[in-house]
Amino acid sequence: MIRLCAALLAALVSISVPAMAADYPAPQDGEWIAKDFKFHSGEVMPELRLHYTTVGARPGSRCWCCTVPAARPPAC
Repeated sequence: MIRLCAALLAALVSISVPAMAADYPAPQDGEWIAKDFKFHSGEVMPELRLHYTTVGARPGSRCWCCTVPAARPPAC
């Protein structure tokens, strides 16, 4: 009985895992460039490049979030 339950569970897991992974869109890379980036110390970089990877995007959305606290994108 335990072997039957284990075999059934293994079969269900092997079928459901690929189905869940198929829902995610392909990752997309991009780069955001901040001109004249100013640090808290007062130093200025003429250009700061941030490379990012996203997993999907909302259709028609122009807003994005950046996880770097000092470099904030313009408000939407």
